[in-house]
Amino acid sequence: MTTETKTPPAEPITFRSETMPDWGVGLVVQDLPPYRIFFFENAGEKKFIKDKVKGLVPVTLEPDALAALRTRALGRKAAAPRAAPRKPGAKKARLTTVATQLPVFERLFPGGFGGEAFAKERADKDTAIALAQEKLSAAAFSSESVDELFARACAVLGATSIVFPIEGLIPFKQLAGADREKAVAGLKDLLHGAGPLGARIERFTGTLALKDGKGQPKKVTWPLATVFAGLFDPKANVSVKPTAFATQAAIVGVNVDKTQAVDEAGYALFLDVAKRTEQQLVTAGLQPRDLMDVYTFIWRTNADKA
Repeated sequence: MTTETKTPPAEPITFRSETMPDWGVGLVVQDLPPYRIFFFENAGEKKFIKDKVKGLVPVTLEPDALAALRTRALGRKAAAPRAAPRKPGAKKARLTTVATQLPVFERLFPGGFGGEAFAKERADKDTAIALAQEKLSAAAFSSESVDELFARACAVLGATSIVFPIEGLIPFKQLAGADREKAVAGLKDLLHGAGPLGARIERFTGTLALKDGKGQPKKVTWPLATVFAGLFDPKANVSVKPTAFATQAAIVGVNVDKTQAVDEAGYALFLDVAKRTEQQLVTAGLQPRDLMDVYTFIWRTNADKA
């Protein structure tokens, strides 16, 4: 019996799944008339029948990121023979404490937060942080036009992968007229207003009249609602990935679900998750420089295959 060799198309084709965003970016590794096989960065290989697949949205990766994904896809081992069924009552190992996450983090990023691998992971976030602090400063909101400020906000969104384009930059860029003015006013209040950040996040969410590709209202997600504040002041604010953060919540003893509404109370809970995780990381001898590092620890250890 021979094993079929899967070779990706000459021109890499990358997508994200709207229905399973936590899978990350998927690269087409085999394209046949009836179906396509993808390799997703956080979920491995998936097969889709072309006539039935829905929710796959093309995305463009930077050359280095694309090369890394191709290397992972082509370098994976051939599928092993199916393992014997588990004995009744056997359970799959899972991460239950921050201590059990640490070996996973170390395998992903040798040397921890100070290692070379993490420096590469952090690089695009540092770029986006610097851009947000420069382009969306209080001085900018006092001197620039609505259209200029909106363009700057789009540039910040485009500089980070924290928010998938289909839920962030693509619908955000479509805001126009009065909707654009409301969004910019909401962004100013979010970054430079008074009162608890959670309340400002809730107000900002209410200013975003997003629409999907069919012109129907589109829900504002946690990543989009929190990314601007998380980039502008990463020492005090955190960007939220609800699925990963809800998993982390169970690990650190906070009761919050991934379906938590985008509101003040929900942000307080997710921030508590990040703060508790940060405290345990420091106790374990790691030194995250801010909540963006903590976000990455939570996202990568819960989203990636252990």
